[in-house]
Amino acid sequence: MDSGADTTIGETFDEMPQEKKARTDAGAEDPPESSWSGLQPDALGVVLRSLPCLADRARVRSVCRQWRAVASGRGVPPPLPLMVFPRFRFASLTPEGVLTSARRAWMPPELGAFNASCVGSSDAWLVGARQASGESFLVNAFSHEVRHLPHFGTSDCSVRKVALSASPDSGPNYIVAAFIIRRSKPELALWKPGMKSWGVCRHAFFAGHVDIAFFQGKLYMLWRFTPCLFAFELSADENGVSISRMRDCLIEKSLPSTVGSSLESSCNLVEWRGRLLLIIRYYGGHQSRRRVRVKVFEMDLSTSPFGLAEIHSFGGDCIFVGSGGFKSFPAGQHDGVEGDLIYFGPDHCNPKDAFVYRIRDGRTGPIFKPLPCVSHASERNLGFPAWFFPSE
Repeated sequence: MDSGADTTIGETFDEMPQEKKARTDAGAEDPPESSWSGLQPDALGVVLRSLPCLADRARVRSVCRQWRAVASGRGVPPPLPLMVFPRFRFASLTPEGVLTSARRAWMPPELGAFNASCVGSSDAWLVGARQASGESFLVNAFSHEVRHLPHFGTSDCSVRKVALSASPDSGPNYIVAAFIIRRSKPELALWKPGMKSWGVCRHAFFAGHVDIAFFQGKLYMLWRFTPCLFAFELSADENGVSISRMRDCLIEKSLPSTVGSSLESSCNLVEWRGRLLLIIRYYGGHQSRRRVRVKVFEMDLSTSPFGLAEIHSFGGDCIFVGSGGFKSFPAGQHDGVEGDLIYFGPDHCNPKDAFVYRIRDGRTGPIFKPLPCVSHASERNLGFPAWFFPSE
């Protein structure tokens, strides 16, 4: 696993150094034409569909300007997700379901990415934070556009997770929700473009470890160790964004009484095909994947308390769960990529474990070995890995 200490690599996504890319995009110093540049776009599209790994597609884009244009066009299934490690090192998921070695991607120097971690993402945008400094930012992994978020106002601040209501590319009406620990107390911070500072919410029911997700216009907050779920209705105007209503969803009352009553558990929220899923890991002890059971429930949001229906298939899709992001992925669009899997990344609740779970038969397996240095204290102080779902 590449530590990235002396290998700042600018071509992780493009396989082209930043200086050369700028000259080529500007039309200067084009490489000589080759016979490969005449390959028809339809044929190249077939090639790209057989290359679900983003690192492989980057090598295709580096061949010539014509290939770069086709590879960046629409009509090609999205690449497999990546994992973003602290210091903005990226590892690509391969069709075999394991992660490649992590490589440092070029990031604008102003971000101080060497001391930052990814705490969320939306399409091509990453949310970065420099833990304990109160600084955070949005950066587009491909265009490198940067949007600085307001300072949290104190250096004693740890950003645990950030969720966006929409991609920043969608316009100025997106909302950023950040779950933070400040002065050892959990808080929910809200922001939208135009605000000069975060709107901070403090409630007694905030736990130290939560999962947050936007779904159908509401913000949901789930306790990680106990399946307690809260729904927030947000109001936004020219003055900012705030919570207008809070509801306890009472999902613990809908869980089967025989499920995990005496076991350690870890809970997450995931959106899948327009539905909100509750994923619960039950551990036999010490949160080891060797003795883990996973239950997945689809939530019925029209009832009170919310109804729960257990499911045993994702229709060929895969689910990715991690500290800074979670999402479903249409694995069936790629030949040879196995579906109906849940990829669990290391997070605050279990930094030493990451595994893939087959929902059909309950088997588990590793997604990388050996475990990268996120288990070291120096890395954990920066944050934990997050899944990234580029659409390019």
